Amino acid sequence: MKKQILVGLFLISFVFNVYSQTKGKFRISALTEISFFKNKTLTSYGFSGEFFVHRNFSLNYQYSIGYNQSLDTYMHYPGTVAGLVEMFRTDTYYFSYSANSENDWVYLLFITVVIPEGVSFHTYPRKWLEIAPFVNPFAADFNILDNRRSTITLSLGIRLHIKPVPNFSISPHFGLKHIYRNGNVGSFYGLSMGVLF
Repeated sequence: MKKQILVGLFLISFVFNVYSQTKGKFRISALTEISFFKNKTLTSYGFSGEFFVHRNFSLNYQYSIGYNQSLDTYMHYPGTVAGLVEMFRTDTYYFSYSANSENDWVYLLFITVVIPEGVSFHTYPRKWLEIAPFVNPFAADFNILDNRRSTITLSLGIRLHIKPVPNFSISPHFGLKHIYRNGNVGSFYGLSMGVLF
């Protein structure tokens, strides 16, 4: 099973590498973000990644940590990570002490890295400007409700990539975040600096 996973990872990375050289690249950015829900404020710092599957489309990933309205730890990450965390906390089915349990761990970790939280659409009105509306229907926020649990969220927004030089961008972003669990909607604003590889 390990060999199959390693061969699969190699093939996927090879295909993505070849495809990204002709259609797009990978952008990694350091970011800061503030979210507002009614009278509650959440602040976080971290990094985001965009893998371009086409010049106009990218897969979105974001990992950040900060504090919530009660000054307790707050984290944001793709929804697959939340699923893995919840399985650690509540489910013993996948983590039996069988001979294949090591393969199960590798497979689950692989899934959390591959499945994105959303997608962006990129337009290029100027050489120095890239406009990227995004939808992230499968994001997760830990302790957003001050309940010490992961909550799946939906984010809709837009990111402006201002490029003073070709492979570097300063990117303000803003949008709306919907918490599926209770229906609350809030806004968020952020700023990132990224490098395109």
